[in-house]
Amino acid sequence: MRRVTAALLLIGQLTAAPHWPAGARVPVWIDASRAPAGAAVLVERAMKTWTDASDGRLTLVRAATNGEAAIRIFFVQSDTNYGEAAPRVDPGSGFIARADVAINAAVPDNPMDARIIIYLTALHELGHALGLAHSDTFSAIMYRFRRADDGVRYFGAYRNKVRSPDEVGLSAATGLDPEDVKALRNLYTR
Repeated sequence: MRRVTAALLLIGQLTAAPHWPAGARVPVWIDASRAPAGAAVLVERAMKTWTDASDGRLTLVRAATNGEAAIRIFFVQSDTNYGEAAPRVDPGSGFIARADVAINAAVPDNPMDARIIIYLTALHELGHALGLAHSDTFSAIMYRFRRADDGVRYFGAYRNKVRSPDEVGLSAATGLDPEDVKALRNLYTR
């Protein structure tokens, strides 16, 4: 019976999307050298949002150095997208071993717009670094932009939920949809 149970667990692990081991404590390093003002705080809020949503299934913590990080956040200049995540899977275990996340540092001058774009991009790309796939649900943070005006519409919808730049990423406006939370918890079952 033990062999059958172990085999079923292994099969389930191999067929699930790549992810970190359940209960993992994942250190995240933020390269602030090219980051817009206040960006590190917004990334930390995104980390807290995913940690809280996981309901104890995993924890994202700030790493003091690049060397101790499992996820590394970089700010880059890009004319093409808001961000990108590159998780790397350990072929032996099937789990994510590390991930790099790039966030576009070229943000609008308006402080509210800049904070919203940085926070929501960090939240979305960290979702990929945790193993979450894109969604077709517009209100989900994992929504895949398909139309030319999706960025303006998506960030605008979030802007209607906050009154000041300081509220971006706080518990009243996490940016997560119930679909995002369900996907995360399904990926990280207990």
